[in-house]
Amino acid sequence: ENNSETHPWHLHGHDFWVLGYGDGRYDAEGDYGKLNTEDPPLRNTVVVLPHGWTALRFVADNTGAWAFHCHIEPHLHMGMGSVFIKGVDKMRELAVPREAMMCGVIRTAASVLTPATPRSPAPAPAP
Repeated sequence: ENNSETHPWHLHGHDFWVLGYGDGRYDAEGDYGKLNTEDPPLRNTVVVLPHGWTALRFVADNTGAWAFHCHIEPHLHMGMGSVFIKGVDKMRELAVPREAMMCGVIRTAASVLTPATPRSPAPAPAP
């Protein structure tokens, strides 16, 4: 089958200029002249049309590891995503809180949990 759909792609950590869209595969010789390099819109999310291409330009000036992915969550989990890494040599110098590097999971002292007391089932509705 030849099915496809529109994919909203999002870039973390940067904004980008949307230079153009087209059908099929991007052809540097034929499609470059179609790109808007004079006054392209600035965005952080863009669509890639079915069976098409989208050309972007951004300045990689923000140190870190930044996700670029399809915003349809199952598509991200199926592999429609990548990570742009900028300034690897400077990443250790960043003042990133430890909990951010651990996705918010912080080890704390364990607290004693009391099991919940089961409730009796609710009565069946009257016929």
